[in-house]
Amino acid sequence: MNHPLNLKRQLRCIYLSDFFSGLRITDAVWVALLAARGFSLLEIGLAKSIYYTVSLLAEIPSGMAADLFSRKRALVLGGVLVVAYNLLIAFAPNLFVICLAMALNALSNALFSGTSSALTYDSLKQAGREQDYIQVSANEYQITNVTNALGSLTSLLHKFLGFSGFYLLSAAFESISALAITRLEEPIVTETQASRKQHPLRELPAQFAQLIQDSLRVLRSCPSVGRLILSSAVISGSNYLSIMFFQQRLVELGYPTSLLFLPLLFSNLAAMLGTEWGRRIHLHSFRRFYTLCALLCGIGCLCVGAAPALVGILGCMLAEGVLGAWLLHENRLLNDAIPSDQRATLISMDNIAYSLLMIPASPLVGAIGDIFGQAGAGLVLLGLAVALSGLIVQKQN
Repeated sequence: MNHPLNLKRQLRCIYLSDFFSGLRITDAVWVALLAARGFSLLEIGLAKSIYYTVSLLAEIPSGMAADLFSRKRALVLGGVLVVAYNLLIAFAPNLFVICLAMALNALSNALFSGTSSALTYDSLKQAGREQDYIQVSANEYQITNVTNALGSLTSLLHKFLGFSGFYLLSAAFESISALAITRLEEPIVTETQASRKQHPLRELPAQFAQLIQDSLRVLRSCPSVGRLILSSAVISGSNYLSIMFFQQRLVELGYPTSLLFLPLLFSNLAAMLGTEWGRRIHLHSFRRFYTLCALLCGIGCLCVGAAPALVGILGCMLAEGVLGAWLLHENRLLNDAIPSDQRATLISMDNIAYSLLMIPASPLVGAIGDIFGQAGAGLVLLGLAVALSGLIVQKQN
């Protein structure tokens, strides 16, 4: 069933892809750039809501396709789509085209989410080294944190790159990442995976139906998977919205676009520290860990929404550092709890819960900011809600 797999070469390709895909040079400035072109916070939030809607619809089908056909092919297609997203949005003339580009980006991320983690875990499993997953995952997070920090520095080139320049450069980096993915091997750890190419097309509907049944059976038999998925959506969602709307809040406070890299830069440095902390701790109680993370993320979100700029940056750092530790352990617990044949499908559920939260939350936080004339107003309410969720979980029996 198993075929020889060069694990060192496999990890090199994974790390190389992580490096160039992590150079997300538009993350630190995209809200401010769109706002500078005349789009309101509500419109920007709506565009992001389109992203999460498509992500929601595509998560399960993309995960199932990766499990049934090939995780490598799913990742290659995702790489092609993210390049197309950058090229399209670089010359987008109106909100409709921006929303279309967001949809392509969402489909790309749906193909990556779950699939990337599943390929890495099963690559280690094929080599008999599943116990190394948390260390390999931490290495991936650290590479992404470093490259995100480097990518955020490109906001200093705002006057030279312009809106289109940012996205064209991003397309070049994503192209290199996609090329690295093409060098990956497909891990095979079960009989089902070994027989993928032997099934004719007419059997695909039955295979999809069986995969759905098997995935639902896992969810019913392992309630901890559902709890992991829901809690991760809360922690991750509040963190992203904090950084997203802090961009415009800094502009309102008089900071130039060229300095918008600072929150993302320091947040990535904090994420590196959080990942190193997470790499070294051993969980004794998942409930207590969530409560701690929710309280700290809530405090960070409050600081971002209401405090002076420097304290807001510290709030971003606090939330991002906590997220680094959280994701490391949540991802490991989720992979340990699910079987290989349904791995990409079930990990996609993680992102579905995230999208379900973000579809209403993104425009809502933006709309509250428009109503009060302060981009941080919605973040204050969000921070209170996240902190409250940690207290509620702690009080449950």
